[in-house]
Amino acid sequence: MNNKISSLQVGMILTLLCCSLYLGISDIILIKKAENDVLISMILGTIIGIIPVLMYLKINDTYPKLNIYEKNIKLFGKVIGNIINVFIIIMYFVMLTISIRSIIVFLTSKYLENTPFYLVGILVILASLVVSFKGIETICRISQISFIICLILVVIIEIFLLKYVEINNVLPILINNNYVNNIFSGAIYYASSCGLLCILLLSINKSKIKNTKKYNKTIILFYLIASISLTIVMFFVISCFGFKLTSLFRYPEYIILKKITLSNSDLHLENLLAFRWILYIYTLSIISIYGLIKGLQQYTKNNKKNNVLIIMITIVSLVLSNTIFGNITNSIIIIKNYYVPFIALPMFIILTIIFIKSFFKQKES
Repeated sequence: MNNKISSLQVGMILTLLCCSLYLGISDIILIKKAENDVLISMILGTIIGIIPVLMYLKINDTYPKLNIYEKNIKLFGKVIGNIINVFIIIMYFVMLTISIRSIIVFLTSKYLENTPFYLVGILVILASLVVSFKGIETICRISQISFIICLILVVIIEIFLLKYVEINNVLPILINNNYVNNIFSGAIYYASSCGLLCILLLSINKSKIKNTKKYNKTIILFYLIASISLTIVMFFVISCFGFKLTSLFRYPEYIILKKITLSNSDLHLENLLAFRWILYIYTLSIISIYGLIKGLQQYTKNNKKNNVLIIMITIVSLVLSNTIFGNITNSIIIIKNYYVPFIALPMFIILTIIFIKSFFKQKES
């Protein structure tokens, strides 16, 4: 391994990250927030989400040989830089906790019923730790394979579901008295749970990327691929079930997959086709751990000690993912009420501060 990655691979990681919070979290919350206008809300959210993506690209061009932690020290000095770095480490920890929770709940509800939460959790964090410890090249290779698998599954799903589409189920729109507020509320949430996740890629040094000439265009392209893909998924769900029925399901995308059958067999193809969502969330968990590894390396130069700390952090994250979020209903309420003001907004503020500093630094240069 030459420890070099391609812009294409990073773009694939971004697509997987953008899709990671969707199943069982963003989809349900978007439907609750935007109601009948959820598709309009997602299109507007895609446009808003380009803002953090462009900010990420600008930051990434500043000191390309440094990761985000090293850049902050260089840009802000040791004191302020370390304060910002602590907030970024907390951000990675929070996203790791959310990803662990999401993947365990989905696995135990659809694949491993009656399996203890912590047993599945230990297997999840072990799989995430092994890949994360291998480094960014291994992460990119895994993500590349995951992206290709997900793309194939999405194409298969769309082909089989086309015959169930009823445009009348999407209508009417813009009928609620608060439709403007609903659309913007859903759009902000969508941008926060999709485009804003590009900030997680800042732990990757741009100097590790082989072909950087088209890097910015590649990242924007794969962000749009993710957004279009998620909007199409929501379109299929709404057009097949209608808004009212869709809002009753915990996993509407999973339920719609039950319509896909081969002959009269009882193969439960929905379990195979829904496997792509596990790959999305798994990517979020390994990128979060990788970000934590790079963050702790700023303060712990001993690799063995660093690895032990990372293992301890993932165990704490596993415990918190169960104790804080509680049951499924409570977890949705918590994410709906607190994700934007207490997680997404601080992430955006940090991104903005670093962006402004990077902008002026490049202007001076």
